[in-house]
Amino acid sequence: MQRLLSLLLVAVALLTSAVSAHGEEIVTEVEHPNLLVTNDPEMKSQNEVTIATFQNRPEILVATARDLRLPTRLSWPGYYRSTDGGETWRNSLVPGYPGDTSPEGQSSPVHQVHWQVGSDPVITSHSEGRVYLAWLAFNTTTTGFAGWVVLTVYSDFGDTYEYTTVVFSGHSTQSDNQGGPGFSRITDKEWIAVDDTGGPYDGNIYIAWAMFNGKFGTKIVFQRSTDGGRRFSPTINLSHPPNTQNQGAYVAVGAGGDVYVAWEDFHKDRMLFTRSTDGGLSFSPETKATSIVPVQEPLPGNGYALDSFPRLAADPEKNIIYIVWADYRNGNADILLVRSTDGGGTWSSPVRVNDDATNHQIFPAISLFDGRIDVTFYDSRNDPDARLLDVYYAQSNDGGLSFLPNVRVTDAAFEPNRVIDSRGVPFIGDYNGVASNSLGVHPVWADNRNTMSSASFDQDIFTATLS
Repeated sequence: MQRLLSLLLVAVALLTSAVSAHGEEIVTEVEHPNLLVTNDPEMKSQNEVTIATFQNRPEILVATARDLRLPTRLSWPGYYRSTDGGETWRNSLVPGYPGDTSPEGQSSPVHQVHWQVGSDPVITSHSEGRVYLAWLAFNTTTTGFAGWVVLTVYSDFGDTYEYTTVVFSGHSTQSDNQGGPGFSRITDKEWIAVDDTGGPYDGNIYIAWAMFNGKFGTKIVFQRSTDGGRRFSPTINLSHPPNTQNQGAYVAVGAGGDVYVAWEDFHKDRMLFTRSTDGGLSFSPETKATSIVPVQEPLPGNGYALDSFPRLAADPEKNIIYIVWADYRNGNADILLVRSTDGGGTWSSPVRVNDDATNHQIFPAISLFDGRIDVTFYDSRNDPDARLLDVYYAQSNDGGLSFLPNVRVTDAAFEPNRVIDSRGVPFIGDYNGVASNSLGVHPVWADNRNTMSSASFDQDIFTATLS
C-alpha cells in the first residue's frame, strides 16, 4: 500500500500540461518509471553507467557500466542492450573477462595478457549501427594499474560483437623525458565520441583521457581513429604546463565535425577547453571556460566519492557548446551550466540548472535532441538530512538561458552510503548518463534501493523514459 501511494504521488507530481504558455513542447511524464537495466542474480554492484541511442532506430538503447558480478568480485565492463525503448534489457559482459572461454573472449587482447579488472566504461554510437565502448584494463597491483585504454566495437545496432583493440598500452619500456626509464603511466577517466555529422570526418573516433605522469603531474591526452577503431594515433597532449593537475576529460563533436574537449584543472579550480577544426589532428591551446568552486568531498553527513568534472554537449544546428558540472559556490552543491556561441572563444556566466536551492545536486549528465537540452542529476532535496538521493531532470528550450521546473525521475529515494567498495568507502560511481531521441529522454543511474543493509552489494542500474 505504501509503495502504491508513493507511485500515485509521483504520477500526480509529474503529469502536467505538455505545452508551456509559450507553446513550446516540454517533457512532463515519466513512463514505466524506474526499470532495472541490470538483472544479475548474484546481487553484485554496478555503477559508472553511460547510455547511447540511434536516432534512426530510437527503440534501441545500449548502455555500459562498471559491473562486479564476476566471481572474482572485481569489476568488468557490462554491456546492456534494449530493443523496446528501455523496457527490457539483455545483459552481458564485454568478452575477455577472467574465465571467459568463448571464442570472442579468447581472442581478445585483454584476455591474452590476463588483465583482471575492467573499469571506467563509456559508450557512444553511430547511426550506421556501430557501438563504441571505451574502457580501462589493468590488474590490482600498483604496477598493473598502469594498464590499457581499450575499445570494444559492436555492429548491427549493437547486436553483434566485432572486436576489441588496444588504444594505449600504458607502459613505457624506454627512457624518456616524461617519466624516466621504464616508467608506467597510469591511465584514468577516458571519454569517447564519434563523428556522426555526415561531414568530412564522419566515422572518426575520439578518445581523451588523463595520464598520471609521476612528478610531471596529470595531463590530458587525446587519440583518434580513422578506420573504425582498429588503429589509433599516438597520444597528443591537450594540457600543457603550467596546467599540470588535470582530470575528468570529456569529448564531444560539434558543427562541421569540430572536436571539443573540456576538463577540470583542479589546481586552479577552473574548467579548461580546447578545440580541433581538422578532425582531431591538432588542437588549439587550452583556455579557461569558467571558474568553479569544487564540491566538498565527501558532502556533509555522507561518505561517498564525488567530483566536479565537466559534462560537455555540442549542438551542431545552433552551433552552441554547453558545459555542466556540480559546483559549491552557493554553500551547497548545485548544477551549473555555461555556454559558448563562438566555438569556445567566449563563455557565458553560469546558469543554475536545478530549481531547488536546498541540499545538494551532483553528478550531472547532459544530452541534446531537436534543440532541447536534457540534464539529469542526483538530488537530495527531499531529505532534510541531505543523505537520501533521487534523480531529477531539467529541460531547456532556449539554448540553456533558462530551465523549466525540474521533474523527479525516481519513484523511490535511495541511501548512497550503503554500498562499500574494495577501499572500504561508499561508492556510487563517478558519473551517470542520459540519452535523448524521438521517443523521449532516457536517464541511467546507479541506485541502492535494493540493498537491505550496509553489508549488501546489490547496487543496480536503473532507467526511465521521460516523454
